[in-house]
Amino acid sequence: MKKSFLLLGTACGSFLALSGGAIAQTDTNSATPILGISKSASAATAAAKAPVKIPLKSTYTVSVISKQVIENTSPATTAQDILAREPSIYVTNNGPSGVNQKVTFRAFSDGEFSETYDGIPLNDPFTAGVVSQADNDNNTLITKNDFDSIDIYRGINNPATNSYNSLGGTINFNSRKPTDNFNGEAGAGFGSFDSFNYHVTLNTGLVAGVKQLFSFERNTSNGWTQNDKNANSNLFYSFEAPLNNSKTKIYGSFIYSQSAGDVNQLTPVALLDQFGTSYQFPTSSYYKQNNSTNFLAIGGIAQEITPDLSLDLKAFVGENDYVRNSFSTKTFGIYSLVDGSHRPYHLYAYYTNTFGVQPSLTWNLPHNTIQIGSNLTFSHEHSREYFSSTSPVVPNPQADGSGNDFWNEHMLRTEGSAYIQDTISLMDDRLKIIPGAKYLWAETKNNDQAAYYYSIPGSVSNYAHYSSPTLSASYELFTGLDAYASYGQNIKFPDITAYYSNDSQTGTNNVTVNVPVTAQPEHVTDYEAGIRYVSGSLALGANYYREDFSNIFNSFTDPVTGLSTTRNGGKEAYDGVELQAGDSIPSPFAAIPGDFSGYINASYNHGIYASNFTDQASGSAVTKGQPLGNVPDYLVSLGGAWTNGQYFVGVDAHYIGKTYLNLANTNVSSSYRQGAYFITNLSLSDTVPVKLGIVKALKFSLNVDNLFNVRYYAQSDINVDSNNQNYKEGIVGAPLGVYGNITAKF
Repeated sequence: MKKSFLLLGTACGSFLALSGGAIAQTDTNSATPILGISKSASAATAAAKAPVKIPLKSTYTVSVISKQVIENTSPATTAQDILAREPSIYVTNNGPSGVNQKVTFRAFSDGEFSETYDGIPLNDPFTAGVVSQADNDNNTLITKNDFDSIDIYRGINNPATNSYNSLGGTINFNSRKPTDNFNGEAGAGFGSFDSFNYHVTLNTGLVAGVKQLFSFERNTSNGWTQNDKNANSNLFYSFEAPLNNSKTKIYGSFIYSQSAGDVNQLTPVALLDQFGTSYQFPTSSYYKQNNSTNFLAIGGIAQEITPDLSLDLKAFVGENDYVRNSFSTKTFGIYSLVDGSHRPYHLYAYYTNTFGVQPSLTWNLPHNTIQIGSNLTFSHEHSREYFSSTSPVVPNPQADGSGNDFWNEHMLRTEGSAYIQDTISLMDDRLKIIPGAKYLWAETKNNDQAAYYYSIPGSVSNYAHYSSPTLSASYELFTGLDAYASYGQNIKFPDITAYYSNDSQTGTNNVTVNVPVTAQPEHVTDYEAGIRYVSGSLALGANYYREDFSNIFNSFTDPVTGLSTTRNGGKEAYDGVELQAGDSIPSPFAAIPGDFSGYINASYNHGIYASNFTDQASGSAVTKGQPLGNVPDYLVSLGGAWTNGQYFVGVDAHYIGKTYLNLANTNVSSSYRQGAYFITNLSLSDTVPVKLGIVKALKFSLNVDNLFNVRYYAQSDINVDSNNQNYKEGIVGAPLGVYGNITAKF
């Protein structure tokens, strides 16, 4: 054990000494043992300090981000940022609190993998995205205030885990749970970019058979570039009420999140070099002001029907209300600006409400566990944009299309799924086999009234369905060493933009035209194989994956009108290798008390176009074997930590490899490559016991993000100026940031 840790620690130390960066945080004191590891006290204690959490006997690739990792991140870290410590996950921010955040998972965009909260889908039903979907540039529901741990499922995996859009994998945020005993905390902090935060949490303990948790968090920041300030408020509540001698449990959670601020814009690199990295177009030429309100409520009942049979029934309701006021001239010098068509002032509003049910039944038999479940989700969306020559923009839609709306649409979508899977355990639990199948369907109807983009009203509807098979198995070669393989197929239903081109059908003015949508679901076939070794706090894992896509969605943005449409294209292929390693040991040095831990999470991700394809409408073309854009070839997260009682010191590094940049209007990769870079983070904390009324301890923490002040682009692409010349544009990522916090625990 010591030898394995010292070798890992030496590698981490050498790598950090050469780097300029990190994003992940080190886990040190998790109280939750890893599923699949021995339940003995000594093993559970060792597992509690594991910096890398890998369920040993899983039949597919999975890992866990624990509560301690989350707690040691800086106040500037978002829920999505935390994901980047895991292999194959690439995260960028254009501004504070997740403004215009971008996430890829195994090189797939956030519309091609699913995110769930306690198993409830978070992906927008109409765009499939989670963050910045449908140009909701400043729109965040889940923050660090809302969850205790995160499960990372790579690939299609089993149907009880995956969700709609689970082509590349599923990320599940586990909600914060109330405790049996009364406790709480309150704290505040200040940092770089005039950042300020405060939070308060109260656990009521078990009172009259009910335990509850209330938590509120507020974050404000002026951002690191001009015109990107942001403020976010997040309210979280959860409860549990055991009934009937604990054979029945009623539970629920509620999240309310509100954001307001300005959003920056991709800026030509030539201007950033000339005026500085914080430069943005002047507000006399361009600005965006954003407001969003989100909530999600989940209620459920868990019932033990017999000692072997249990039922869980969840119901949920959510809402997303986003409004943006923007101004843009058509050009700034030789550079084109977004939202500049027709009139300079715009009002964009995107509203969705969603509700549904999700029952599941689990039957534990002597040698297998059968799970049956389903999901039914009903969603409504109202999207519209208005223009004006003056501010404020006053909406004036007209039935004949003579108003000031670019578009004014309503969309209804019903999504449903049903699954069955069987976890078979053989050979004294050494062999596990999970066959499964999931049936998915979606019925969609889109209605557009006559507007600037549509000369006549239009109605588009379609129905799509698919049966998704999965099969996975694992075998314990000897104690602690496990090999596994999995196979699966799945689809993604067309996004809202796939319906746009169908609305503009010829016909008589003021007569609604009903046509079927032409885009077909995107399809993927997934193959995976891996091996893992877990012994106490030592965890090692390696796997290979291959995912083949067909009917891929291609999005094209018209540079004149700004309207985006989506159509089916050719094929894509992704493959890669993912590695994880971590260990934790007591200090081997007599003069230094405490514990040391270290980890390395690395991946190689390769994505290419697997067929020749030319989009007839846009003229964009790709060739077989052409690399995909925005896919870093190598991602490495590594770090080390020292803990001694109340003291914590953690240093983490994150390496992002080279990537091809996309063309701005076609989203097709160009021949331009962006260089690799490191980001390094430092975390320090000290918890001091005190006796101040109900206050039992004070925790002092200091976080330094981007320790070496590395310049990198959070987002960049290749655009074309008015002289038809290519130029690179981007938004610089967060520079060095220092944040201090004080938290009182009671």
